[in-house]
Amino acid sequence: MKVMANRNGKLLILTLEGRADAFAAKDLQNSVEQQLTPEISAVVFDLKGVSYISSAVLRIIMSVSKRMRRDEGSVALCRAGRFCRDVMDTAGFLSILPLFDTLEQAVAHGLKSIREKELLQNWEQLAKIDLSCGRATVIPVSAEKGEALVTGDIKDVLYARVNKERLFSKTFSEAEYSIGLGALGDAVDDYYTVMGEMMTIGGTMVWLPTDGNDTPDFLIPKADTGKVRVRTGFNVSLNGVFNELFYFVSENPRGVSLGEIYSGLFRLASVRRPDYKGAVGLAACALMPAVFGSGILKSPVSEFAPANGKMITDGENVEQWLESDKEPRHTGVTGLICGVGVSLEADLSVFDQDILNRIFYLHPANTGGKSQMLHNHGVFFSPQPFPGKAVNLEKQIDLVVEQGDFIDMRHLLDASTIERGLIGVSYLQELRQDDK
Repeated sequence: MKVMANRNGKLLILTLEGRADAFAAKDLQNSVEQQLTPEISAVVFDLKGVSYISSAVLRIIMSVSKRMRRDEGSVALCRAGRFCRDVMDTAGFLSILPLFDTLEQAVAHGLKSIREKELLQNWEQLAKIDLSCGRATVIPVSAEKGEALVTGDIKDVLYARVNKERLFSKTFSEAEYSIGLGALGDAVDDYYTVMGEMMTIGGTMVWLPTDGNDTPDFLIPKADTGKVRVRTGFNVSLNGVFNELFYFVSENPRGVSLGEIYSGLFRLASVRRPDYKGAVGLAACALMPAVFGSGILKSPVSEFAPANGKMITDGENVEQWLESDKEPRHTGVTGLICGVGVSLEADLSVFDQDILNRIFYLHPANTGGKSQMLHNHGVFFSPQPFPGKAVNLEKQIDLVVEQGDFIDMRHLLDASTIERGLIGVSYLQELRQDDK
């Protein structure tokens, strides 16, 4: 077996060719000892030319992984053939190390890991800003244009006029961060009359069936095969990466409200972000002293529509259709939050008004006296340790999902509080209809 080494700054790429058997493992071990110098922070094993792989070689790769993990580095695999993939899967390897289809993807993963390590090492040099309700460390992420994609129409929910012709299906990868009305199920009749509040975050789908049991259900896929799809009558998903992360700490140990945090983000964005247009997408992993939730009690389908023809939020209908907390439903939990918000003090005419009104009900009767409109959902877990520094939202979400005990999921009221959290913010440049 040939082993070729290529360096890209702090990234080491080891390309293997031939039979990666026990005899060849000696050559790989020698290459690792020569090439894996202290300054290396990420390693990629390119397996495109490997026809056979044994446990002897896998043990060396695992030893490199342990070393890199100890030094806060990363290891990734790429371009494995079918046999090698099957061997690694059988050995439980693919549950530990990421495997990418292309070298470019693996390199991008490594470079991201290197950047995260450098950000943590230079934490004190990162910008610190006041949000009036707390203090945040700003982690720049991307200049990519943020978008929100809408499927369906919020008015279909509010007037209970969702029907079988107005249902949509999305894969988990198409709805990585999203909120709305939905369910899981195969045949339409399995889920149509029990659809409820739903959200997807970090690949996990959680929904609250309206079957009278008040018990959320969830699915954490190991891979998005496209065979299991999210069913939805209304969905808003964030498209693209976040522009910034905020490591937020409240001034008050009892936390500050989600509404206050949004207000602070809107205010700061208006003076420091030229790409701010009045709308943001948000996802967060946070310590939550108090959770105030609400939820829909019946699937808002046309068969169940109120006889008076009014919205389900109307005073005549609201008790039969919605519940809303007056006291905290949960205290001292770890929450994963996804949502969108618009500032009513901004010029929202820059957005497609039809799409904007599909996401938010902006009738004057609903916006009077308000400075912002927010729509957030949250899923809650047993309290989890929160790091003193964090720069990777996906990693924090994965840790909570893997290690926390699932408690609940709700539509989040603005009064819910956050004491500390890592918040991803996308400054939305466009709101558009999801064509899928």
